[in-house]
Amino acid sequence: MDKIIFYLAILFVISVSCSKKDVVNQHIISEVEGLVTNDERRFFLEEIQQENWKIRKHITDIEMVYGYDSKERKEAFQLMLQTNKINLQKIELYLSRYGHPSAAIHGDLAAKTPYIVIHHSGNLASKERNFEHLYRAYKQGDLGPSNFSVFLGRYYTTKFDKQYNLP
Repeated sequence: MDKIIFYLAILFVISVSCSKKDVVNQHIISEVEGLVTNDERRFFLEEIQQENWKIRKHITDIEMVYGYDSKERKEAFQLMLQTNKINLQKIELYLSRYGHPSAAIHGDLAAKTPYIVIHHSGNLASKERNFEHLYRAYKQGDLGPSNFSVFLGRYYTTKFDKQYNLP
């Protein structure tokens, strides 16, 4: 029960802060521009991934306790959507400022974070905006072929409303 109250409080804080969009954007801009070292950039990206994983695990936990159609799950899902939106803003700003992270410099988890955040955005426009970054990362070996294949498959399905099947 304490977890639910905690996440509801986070949802409230996020919704209040997101109503002041310029403040949130300025905070994100300051946060990303303040990443001077490769270690700071790695930590920033890994933190986004941990937050991404944690919110999804929380939804699974809520479903197990309260059920899929519960009020608690719907509230947790809304928190996840808001978190996805903020994480996408962070990643897009990061990519425009520093380019795609290198697995050799930043580590595998940090290098996969942009793909995962863009994949979870559920937004065709964000996939199109960031295609070049992910394609370049794939070509440079910073994004594995299976991840890039999943990205392309999801993009195709979203854009054309049908599954692509190899001949």
